[in-house]
Amino acid sequence: MQRGNYEQTGAHPGKTWKRRIFVALLCLFALSSCFGRSSLDNLPLTRKDLPDYGVSLSFPAAWSVKRGDFFHLESRSVRPPELRALFEYRGLEKIKKDRESKRQYAAGWYRAIALSYEGWRYELRETDGSDPEGTFRFEGTYVDDQSGAGSIQLRKIGILRFRGTRLHALYYTAPESEFEALRPLFEKMDRQHRYFKPVN
Repeated sequence: MQRGNYEQTGAHPGKTWKRRIFVALLCLFALSSCFGRSSLDNLPLTRKDLPDYGVSLSFPAAWSVKRGDFFHLESRSVRPPELRALFEYRGLEKIKKDRESKRQYAAGWYRAIALSYEGWRYELRETDGSDPEGTFRFEGTYVDDQSGAGSIQLRKIGILRFRGTRLHALYYTAPESEFEALRPLFEKMDRQHRYFKPVN
């Protein structure tokens, strides 16, 4: 008696179909991931000038924009594919210009951040040695219990830039589970910010 093809090849029909379904699911996952990343990369950006602070800020055109109680500009995603992202900016007047004063200011900034967020944990604190005016950066995580849906783990990048007579603090925040998908967008926004002499 002639054996079926699956016996000749050693592949059982049930196993073959399971393998095909598994491969199809992997392909769908890869396509959806690529689509989501591509959509984020291609989001059109808009620009908001804050002449009193000597800065022109870039963020997705579809995001909401407002002035907060503490921040001079807050921009938040309102729908997918941007997920749940937040950009915040605060401009300050710089008092001292020497390198040590900047380092001390950044040290106080790091301490203030750690005290401002529940369960804060630093993963990165660094200085941009190639910036003659001074740039300090951190990345860390914390827990938000005010979302209305229980606690959620968030990740935040903070950048402190000294430019001329101004000090610029910029923050990029998103849920931990979504942050890596948003990181290229945050980096693109940060590259497109522009700094100039304040009007006042």
